[in-house]
Amino acid sequence: MPDTDAAGRSQTKDQDDAVESGPPAPRLYSVTTRYTDQFLGGQDGPDLLCDDAVAALHFALTNSSSSPLAVTCTTSTDGRTWRDLPLRLLHADALSALRRHVKPAMYPAPVDNSRPDRRRPRVALRGLIELAQVKWLDTALHVDDEATWLPDEPTSADWVRAGRLWAAVWGDIPSESVLKRLPGSAPTTALKEGLLRAEAAAVLDATALAHTPAPAADGDGDGSLPELHSAWALLHDVAERTLGAEFGPGTDVRTAEHRLLERIGALHPDTAGLLAATGDHPAAAGIRAAAHAYLRRVLVLWPKTAAWTEKARTAFLEDVHALRTTVDGPPSGPPETRAQAVLREVLEGLDLPAVLSRHEAAALWRSHSGRGAEQAGWDAMVDLNRTDDLALAHMTEGTPQGTEEAVAEARRALYAVSGFHDEHVTTHAARGHLHTLAASLVTLDQALRTLQHGIWDIHAERRAQHDPAKGPWNGYDEQRATADLTPVLDEGEARIAHLRQRCLDAANQTLTHLIPQLTDTPRDDYRHHRMRNYLAPLDQLRKDLDTLGLQTDEQHRTCRELRTRLNTGPRFGEMHTTAQDLAAAEKRLEVLERRYTDTQAEFALSVTLGRLFDRVRTPVPSPSEAAATSRSSRRTAYAPPNGHDQATATALPGSAAHGRKAGA
Repeated sequence: MPDTDAAGRSQTKDQDDAVESGPPAPRLYSVTTRYTDQFLGGQDGPDLLCDDAVAALHFALTNSSSSPLAVTCTTSTDGRTWRDLPLRLLHADALSALRRHVKPAMYPAPVDNSRPDRRRPRVALRGLIELAQVKWLDTALHVDDEATWLPDEPTSADWVRAGRLWAAVWGDIPSESVLKRLPGSAPTTALKEGLLRAEAAAVLDATALAHTPAPAADGDGDGSLPELHSAWALLHDVAERTLGAEFGPGTDVRTAEHRLLERIGALHPDTAGLLAATGDHPAAAGIRAAAHAYLRRVLVLWPKTAAWTEKARTAFLEDVHALRTTVDGPPSGPPETRAQAVLREVLEGLDLPAVLSRHEAAALWRSHSGRGAEQAGWDAMVDLNRTDDLALAHMTEGTPQGTEEAVAEARRALYAVSGFHDEHVTTHAARGHLHTLAASLVTLDQALRTLQHGIWDIHAERRAQHDPAKGPWNGYDEQRATADLTPVLDEGEARIAHLRQRCLDAANQTLTHLIPQLTDTPRDDYRHHRMRNYLAPLDQLRKDLDTLGLQTDEQHRTCRELRTRLNTGPRFGEMHTTAQDLAAAEKRLEVLERRYTDTQAEFALSVTLGRLFDRVRTPVPSPSEAAATSRSSRRTAYAPPNGHDQATATALPGSAAHGRKAGA
């Protein structure tokens, strides 16, 4: 779909739970995978950013050998708040979506949706998810990073590892339907399937024990120490050997392991007394960290002992003693001047902006750009339809050969759509990073003006305190009054300029990572201008504004004619007009006016993006050139700044004043 029209964005509320009572709030799902081929290990794989939990779950299960690298979801409409989402919660979201006839969408569906009223094939989609789970489990049975050779038939150790992995990732026990559809399933593997279920149940019991409240202080706490140790050892083995980093930070095994370690520390004879006596000590956090590090080392063999156990205990006690006796002394140095206080307050909140991921930057741009939101809605609609086609292809009646051909064709169509979707996410992410850079530069400019205003106020007060009886204010008095202000101002300007350059360098590095072609693209090359026109298509936006303006004027005339016909009746030869015709025309007019407003805002944003893209791609000047430019462009140090507040308001991307100025 050409990036021409814009759709409005629906407002949503925060949603932290996977399954809610009542209609859920729409949210985005970000799935990032990695290639698992031996020649492509560690490289980024295909990504997906969509608002459909079913499509996100299917993509996560089919585009990685065993699991996704990371799955996150938004809890706000602007794309700024994200949280980790384990597969079990994504699976719960998908099942919750299938239980409803209408799926809440983050982006409204385009007006030209070819299948707007067709309900989703819930049974087919459930079968598609189950089939993906079967392939996921089969891969987990045949993949072992520590083994150099794998037999054709999974061994007992493989079934144990797969059972623990299933419980850690999915949070339940594999169902009978999933186990029956495993390739090579036969009665001889019934015992191994029972082993898989037993190991999964053991991991679930250990996780449940970790979330069970600790017994009271007067209870039989010592009797539970072996049980806690056994559960911790199991989860520790899962986290260290089975559950790799590719499963993402959303799994709960590490959290449960840490909770068990805290309960063991309160009962273990080597740490219980020290932790109980710590109380509200200032170094309590460090003491607990040292105790946990000690327990992780000795619990592997405990209750057995080894030669290094005593050395480890001695080192642990020495660390605790050092933490308890360390006292921070009062800060040394001369007292802070008023100018230094102004500088500290200005620089206190300044720092490099948080590094946004590809999906966070894309979602942030779509929250500001109506055209980007409509393009995302179009991608989501097409991806949803292709996912439904794939689910129906698996349930097509007929010969097995015909079913395989239909499935292969549906899979090719889905992957083709995912490719276009990936390109759009990359483009939106690049624009989102530039938009973030613009906001950071505006913040730095405001900080510089605040610093200059603060120094000017101090200087003005000193001049007002001058005694006229001692003579008029002259250059000598000026030099004495500004002796301690000039170094502070120079230091603040230098640090703000350094932060500004770091922001530009970080943006350049991020854009180069997103668009590798920029690595060998010179600043004055035609490819640079083509990329600039692609990220900030001002010519296309001007044409769209002219076209939408003409269409809006024509639709206004149509609405006036329909109102006249409806009030006075049709003339000879004119079609009869109804209230429904007028309502449809007014709705069309509303859509055109919204698209015109969104295009105006897009034009204003694109002007800023184009200038920033050129600035990011400009080579860094040498120190001598930068100093000369700073001296030539710097105004009098203590002249009161003026005319900057309004300029800042109009230069801020996304502001109403900026949109009116650029769209005029």
